[in-house]
Amino acid sequence: MKPLTFERIVKEFKEKEDELLRWKAGEYASGADRLKNFREVARLTGRKMSEVALMYLLKHIQSISQQVSTGVYRWEWETGGKEGLKQRIADAANYLHLLAACLEEEESFRRREKENA
Repeated sequence: MKPLTFERIVKEFKEKEDELLRWKAGEYASGADRLKNFREVARLTGRKMSEVALMYLLKHIQSISQQVSTGVYRWEWETGGKEGLKQRIADAANYLHLLAACLEEEESFRRREKENA
């Protein structure tokens, strides 16, 4: 693949990831706390927020894996109102960002606890 083609793909995905992250913000969280849903599911399940984010990410990876391995997918952003494989990949990338945010918050909490001990 030529470098310009690769750069075009990366640009397309980065733009779509940003758009999806803003659009789906209500799906990921509500109100001012972007990690609210992860926090609530973590509390309900006795897990860490990062573990919840990782599970959501793995759900997307499993779906991507199944589509790629079977060859049954549409290389589009949307197909008939459903997520195409491109959108699924962009969502997975966004879940990596959300996982990083959860880890950052957990690490900040650990540092504060250590300082106050």
